[in-house]
Amino acid sequence: KQQQKWSLPLPNTYTYSLVISSCARCHQGEVALSLLDQMTEMSVLSMVVDDDTTTTSGNGDNGDGDASSSSAAAALPDTVTYNTVLSVIDEHSFMAVKNKEALLSSSSSERGDENTATTTATTTTRHHRHHRYLSEHEKIVNVVLDILNSMEERGVSRDAITYYNAIMACRSKNNCDDALLILRKAFSDSDFIQAATTTMMSNNNNNNNNGGEIAEEASSPSHLKGRAATGLVFVANAALSIAAKYGDIHAVTTVLSMLSKTRNNCNSTKLNSESIKHIIRTLGKIHDCEAILALLICLRGQDFANDILKERYSIDILSNMSEKSIPMIEEEVYSAAITSCLRHDELGMADQILSSMKKNGLTLNQRSLKEIIAEYCRMAMTSSKDEFKVARLAKRQEADTSRYGIVEPIYITSRARAKAALTMLRAVEKPVPPSLLSPVAKACCAAGLWQDARSILRRMHRAAIHELRQGNYYGSPPLSSSSLSSPRRAGGKFLDELPRLHRSLLKFCAKGGNITPALNFADDIQFLASQIRQHGKSLRGTMVKIEEEETEQPELITLSSRLLMDIPTPDNIPETDFSNAGALSNMLERPAGLTGQDWKLILIAASRGGHWKVCVGTLPFIRPYVKETHPMYARESYAQTSGGDLSPSRPSLERLNRKYDRIARALTAAILCFEARSQYAWAIRAIDDWIEWSGRRPRKEAVASACRVLAKRYRGQEVLTLVSKVMNIPATDNFDNDGLEYDDESELSDYTYGKAIYTESINALHKSGLYEEADQLYAEGISNGHLPWAVVGSDKKQLRLDLHGMSAAVAHSAVRVSLQREIMGSHQPIISSDGATWSKDVMIITGRGRRSGERFRPILRPEVQRMLTEEFYPPLGTSSIRGNMGALLVPSEDIKAWLGHQQQQKGDRLLFVADMLRDISSGNRLEKALLSSGKSRIEKALRMKFNKLENSGLAENDDDDDEQ
Repeated sequence: KQQQKWSLPLPNTYTYSLVISSCARCHQGEVALSLLDQMTEMSVLSMVVDDDTTTTSGNGDNGDGDASSSSAAAALPDTVTYNTVLSVIDEHSFMAVKNKEALLSSSSSERGDENTATTTATTTTRHHRHHRYLSEHEKIVNVVLDILNSMEERGVSRDAITYYNAIMACRSKNNCDDALLILRKAFSDSDFIQAATTTMMSNNNNNNNNGGEIAEEASSPSHLKGRAATGLVFVANAALSIAAKYGDIHAVTTVLSMLSKTRNNCNSTKLNSESIKHIIRTLGKIHDCEAILALLICLRGQDFANDILKERYSIDILSNMSEKSIPMIEEEVYSAAITSCLRHDELGMADQILSSMKKNGLTLNQRSLKEIIAEYCRMAMTSSKDEFKVARLAKRQEADTSRYGIVEPIYITSRARAKAALTMLRAVEKPVPPSLLSPVAKACCAAGLWQDARSILRRMHRAAIHELRQGNYYGSPPLSSSSLSSPRRAGGKFLDELPRLHRSLLKFCAKGGNITPALNFADDIQFLASQIRQHGKSLRGTMVKIEEEETEQPELITLSSRLLMDIPTPDNIPETDFSNAGALSNMLERPAGLTGQDWKLILIAASRGGHWKVCVGTLPFIRPYVKETHPMYARESYAQTSGGDLSPSRPSLERLNRKYDRIARALTAAILCFEARSQYAWAIRAIDDWIEWSGRRPRKEAVASACRVLAKRYRGQEVLTLVSKVMNIPATDNFDNDGLEYDDESELSDYTYGKAIYTESINALHKSGLYEEADQLYAEGISNGHLPWAVVGSDKKQLRLDLHGMSAAVAHSAVRVSLQREIMGSHQPIISSDGATWSKDVMIITGRGRRSGERFRPILRPEVQRMLTEEFYPPLGTSSIRGNMGALLVPSEDIKAWLGHQQQQKGDRLLFVADMLRDISSGNRLEKALLSSGKSRIEKALRMKFNKLENSGLAENDDDDDEQ
């Protein structure tokens, strides 16, 4: 019974070839090489089994091992197997294996015990056995040569596809040396050259004679068809393609010289149209479009053009082409020339080549037309960048007359090229692929053609909805509930392209501050998301018919109407109507609606356009994406609250920090807009909400902008409150996360964040004349360790202050606070009890200007001198110190005068406050306020009371005069 038990047969060559081919389609080079190693080991096993079978047969055994030996012998790698393996290996798979080896070696060196070393060695040996070709060499070219040598040793024939794949495996390098090395080996392989020559001759004879023995030979398995039938030229074109990729014109010369030497043995090494296209692309890569035009003239048989190429690059085209192929006037060659010229903005050359095509009766095919459209789109976007640069430069040099400081470029070149791409798009046969519609839409946005871009976007949305409803998308989930609940990637060509296109279009809107087209795009994206959501509901059985679903759709309030018409935003809108979390992520596993990044771009567009109301209405929509990054949802926070257990389902704090950093600019954009429109109340509200949503400190740019707008409205105490509130928020790396450092939350960056907050706040307060609040903020910064203390030394004769690295505003506060704290609060007052006066001079160190923009031209020194003279009363005079140009000396007499004035001002303020309190406590202030409120009975009563008081006062004065 055990002998009759059925078992799977051993895999043969076809089985291995199919599996290796599948690995090649999935770009799994390591697995393909492992299978090749198994086949190699199987071939060695088959030789041993054959020897044992022969021995046992001679001894009279019944030969039970025939089946196993035949199965083992049947799993030998052939030419197709090696060709498939060569097609999948590349630099990426090679480096992946090397990284694994480095990881294994490092882990074994770090662990010192013998058992671990033995286990690591066993794992390394197993790894080497499965990846012998990759692990034994340091370069990918050596791996390829090892495989080719293995084929030669085993007697496996090499054909044109073998060497073509071998050359293409070396294309990841930045030079063509490895490709030329493989090409030299191919041209030195006599078996390959003979087979290639025979195949070429058979193809030529087959074209002349139909039938007979030649037809039978042509139908043999070793006969190649298509481009591979050209043999040596097919292999040479692989090297020429790599030369075109990197623009190596010397490699082109080397390949042509090798073809010339091989031509002495066989006459089948003439260049074809594909070779010419690679040469054209190489010339375009080195920006020599004149040589491209000379090459096209040379293809007509003109010797003078061939002489030009020989003189410039030693390229002889006519001698490497057959007489039958001259003149070569083919549409693909001219299209490649036009595309190369457009790629380098040579429109004149491209127009000449196009005119030459029309004269020769050639028309562009669809593939060439699409390539030309793509190049026009690229040129339009490049021109748009240059136009923005010119607009920014003009804005800096000239008076800014734009509204809200928006950069308004003049679209001339970019618009012309975008319109040309639109015109050519109409000539493309339908259906137009999304890979072509997407760059045209981007080019239209870059050139300011918003309506054209929106029409293309709607066209793509309709195609995406059609894909969903027709089921023409990848991974279409069945209608069963179990399959719908399981994660599955689903999407079509348009659905794959749309998320990237949405982000690009909104980026163009944000770049120029164009809020109206941004909201229009958001409306279209919102409508697409609703259609996808309804399609998901119909698949789940909640809606029976799509037709009823379309007729019973509720009225949809668009974003543009809600944000531009001041419609209030409900609190539940972000989680229900416009958030793409839920049905969209389950359907597509990628965002098809508006994401957090998209809302951020809309906020930036509104900020640059000065639409503060749109910023107010958009902030609630970004709330759920900010809440997702709260540190309370981090794995480390959960570990603290649950007693040390790390939940693998929760994201790490580092991941949440990265996610927050990508979206944090949205608040900065909104606050900058509020500052430009002087909306200080909304700035404070936005920062408070952001702190509540994110649980983090806002970016320092946002806090600085809020401080500036508050200082402009002379709300100094609110600036102090805001800074205190922000600095009291704990940093997000307080969890025990093994030394995690992230941006503004590490110890060093925390100090930098605090220093920036205090510095910008003091600058804003100083600019608005709020010196006392600035001094108070500087004192807080010193006490918290975020700002340096200016006093560096003091003795009986001199007090030294160091202002290095301070701005003018911080230096002003540093001098004021230092003098008040060190002189008025010291043990030596201005006039002591024994009558001695203060006699210390103050030396202020400003630096010599070694680190200034212009060497030894200090910036802080003249600014400090101006500040001491103009912003202190009475002015503080300064003098230079002999031999030290980086310091100023303030005499003690000026300091005593300034401090005396400060004490007098303080006394006057105290008297003023006392008078105010007396008025309030006596009720006179309230009575006067009621008196000025209007005519009433209260007013008459109060007026009569004041008249009586005045009369009584006059009577008392008269009595005093009489007594006198």
